Amino acid sequence: MFTRDELLVAAHVKPRDGILPMRMPGAAVDSRLVQPGELFVALRGAQTDGHQFIAAAVAAGASAILCSAPDDTAAAHHIAQLVVPDPLATLQQLAHARLTRQPQTRVIGITGSSGKTSTKEATAALLAHLAPTLKTRASFNTETGLPLTILRLEPEHRFAVLEMGAQWVGEIAMLCRIAPPQIGIITTVGPAHLEYFGSIENVERAKGELVAALPADGIAIINADDRRVRRMDRRTKARVITYGRRVGADVRALRVGGDPLQGLRFTLTYDDQHARVHLNLPGEHAVSTALAAAAAALACGLSIEAAAAGLGELRPAKRRGEIKSGPNGATLVDDSYNANRQSVEAALRLIHSAKLPRGAHRWAILGDMFELGAHAAAEHALVGALAAELVDELVAIGAEACHVAEAALAAGMGADHVHLFTADVADASDRARALREAAALVRERARHSDLILVKGSLGMGMDAIVSALHVQEVSPPAATWEISARPRNARRAPEYARTRR
Repeated sequence: MFTRDELLVAAHVKPRDGILPMRMPGAAVDSRLVQPGELFVALRGAQTDGHQFIAAAVAAGASAILCSAPDDTAAAHHIAQLVVPDPLATLQQLAHARLTRQPQTRVIGITGSSGKTSTKEATAALLAHLAPTLKTRASFNTETGLPLTILRLEPEHRFAVLEMGAQWVGEIAMLCRIAPPQIGIITTVGPAHLEYFGSIENVERAKGELVAALPADGIAIINADDRRVRRMDRRTKARVITYGRRVGADVRALRVGGDPLQGLRFTLTYDDQHARVHLNLPGEHAVSTALAAAAAALACGLSIEAAAAGLGELRPAKRRGEIKSGPNGATLVDDSYNANRQSVEAALRLIHSAKLPRGAHRWAILGDMFELGAHAAAEHALVGALAAELVDELVAIGAEACHVAEAALAAGMGADHVHLFTADVADASDRARALREAAALVRERARHSDLILVKGSLGMGMDAIVSALHVQEVSPPAATWEISARPRNARRAPEYARTRR
């Protein structure tokens, strides 16, 4: 929520064509997401221009428009328009000012190559036991998504848990200028967005910008199990809290055991205190997520007993390790939201570690990993080689899928267990064809007690595979396969696109 006066100060212009409301509940940059009374921000991008959707935003109930050119439909409906040279810069200034005027809210920034969203969800859930908490909606972790989250800040919020993503060195530093954090959590450093970063060293440099931005009285929460993250303690003047299973970690998991598919059990330790945790999140990587969230909550004053209980209440976020019923009595692991090599490897290890009846097979249905540039062939080959060790059946889909399949075969996987479906992923119909054919093969061959993993980058549309394989009372409609063309940079809303890299 923000006020008319706050918006006017950020914009430095007077409204035209209408009267600004005294308060606005939030803002949107996608007309399809506009809620009544919100500000619509029209952004120009390389692919689309948000100004073309002002009329749709007005129809959805926008109470004001922030734009770089006035719109006739808004004027005809007497909707106030603020015409500025750079609507994005104004949006960011508005968000920064809104946060600055609420100093009692503690900002927790979260970044990393994988696990950001799960850690954000877990951290916000634990902090909500202490006080009202704002969190990043979905994965709105960019220079546009971050301000939109801040503008939903209410006076009662005492914590703001903000996910911060990056594609180049300097981006997280910029996000920290919009929303200066008091606490920073870094999950992992891995081969994500290498097309833009260029090297794993640049990924490390970029992620470390979060702890470098912390004040001296802040707290840096870093993953002791990740070598590149662990050495970021040199980059901050804040107090450092480490988490992990490594000896010497401040917040540590001991005596880890149980069923990795249904959720592991472990003893949470911190400052000579102990509490038993039973997770309902699949995979060993969920233990790391739980420890990161616990470290933040403990640092903010939550008791270790309450933290342990809160961790037990967590459930997988949508399409991030959800366990579902599959075809012919098989079990389906829906991890289809997004993928990089680090997260794919974690998912492969999850299904490998699950206990299955004799004769049951482990399936990995893997779509292309995007934004790898010149590293794409090598990264996909590493995934294929690991899959050959950990699963019984490999289904590879996409333009880079040949590298996955070839590496699996070279690693000794039998040719009759490697199923390749090549596709031009930029062609929606060809991608849909490959997904459809892959799903048909798995539906035919999967058997009772088999375990099926589905994973791939967001733009691959692997959720269509899940829809086809998930056994429900009502069958998915045929339109499931009418996959819309998505930008390769799928974390940007389709009504705008960043013009700088």
